[in-house]
Amino acid sequence: MRIGIVAEFNPLHSGHRYLIECARKIADENNGEVICVMSEFFTQRGEVAIVDGYIRAKEAVRCGCDLVLALPYLGSVAYGDDFAKKSIEILFGAGITHLIFGTENEDVSMFEEIYTKQQNENGEEYKKLLKTGSNHAKINSILYGLENNNPNFSLAYSYYKAIREANLDIKLIPVKREGQGLNSGDVSEQVHLSATAIRNNINDEKIEKYLSREMLADLRKENIASEAELFPYLKYKILTLGKVGIEKIYDVSEGLENRIYEAVLKAENYNDLVNLIATKRYSNKKIQRVLLHILTNTTKENYKKYFSTNNFRVLAVKKDKAAIIREINRDGKINLHPLLNSKNSMNFEQDIKVARIYEFLFSKKDVFRENIQIIY
Repeated sequence: MRIGIVAEFNPLHSGHRYLIECARKIADENNGEVICVMSEFFTQRGEVAIVDGYIRAKEAVRCGCDLVLALPYLGSVAYGDDFAKKSIEILFGAGITHLIFGTENEDVSMFEEIYTKQQNENGEEYKKLLKTGSNHAKINSILYGLENNNPNFSLAYSYYKAIREANLDIKLIPVKREGQGLNSGDVSEQVHLSATAIRNNINDEKIEKYLSREMLADLRKENIASEAELFPYLKYKILTLGKVGIEKIYDVSEGLENRIYEAVLKAENYNDLVNLIATKRYSNKKIQRVLLHILTNTTKENYKKYFSTNNFRVLAVKKDKAAIIREINRDGKINLHPLLNSKNSMNFEQDIKVARIYEFLFSKKDVFRENIQIIY
């Protein structure tokens, strides 16, 4: 048995630790391993990772994962289906037999019914609802019964869909999510705080019991990253690209370049910019992802060239499980690279660019000088 986890761990807190412990318990009972694929510098909701991927991956192994692989930027900063598709592709290539995930609703039996409805939909109703200004999440809720207010449940469906469409033999292990809501930003007495609340209150003593001593120490010594710091760079980039240049950016469509350009002329800060661009149809999270693509100059051509890669970086591994890397490479579905060097770096051009932008803004490290984290 090999159990997979898709994660951001931004940062890794008590709720994440509980999920890893559940996976660890099942794996140990079946002589198995736990493998995680994790977003590295930016996240699915278009947010900046609070600290770099090596720090968060190290904590994941300390908590019980055997191996942590980097989810490439184009998989990390993507709408739910692409995020799930790339994550599942990597984990299947790493040999997982089961996928464990936290969800507000453990009853995933309805996924097959939702999937069947989607396959039978001719697209006309979807187009009609799009014209009313509804976003994709709202339409999925109306047409297929996919719960719009339970983001982890919706993402779990994307995992199911990715597994189903690729005809993979991976079993789902849902774990009931407890504690604070995913987007809750305030500190309150809970079984588990949300990652959002921890990021928003990083210097509050009340968050300390939700983080390990090691994770807290790493957070306190690093330069904490936030979206607010992106604004001057985004403004420069948007004005430099102009509407024609913005139109070439990945995930920009249907005249969105006009809203973006006009908004940056009025916005006074990052939140202003997002809110001025967002509409009923284009959620704040969608806009945040697009802004990251602008910041990193990720074009539609970049997506075509790099999304299908089967080369992936290893961020951290438990010392006595390092042989898993060789085993996965021998199997040949994906290629794992523990270290970047002049021979393999051409496989990671997009992610090296993204890493160096993140490092310039926040961490002052060089991805080429970072070694795989080996945890004893």
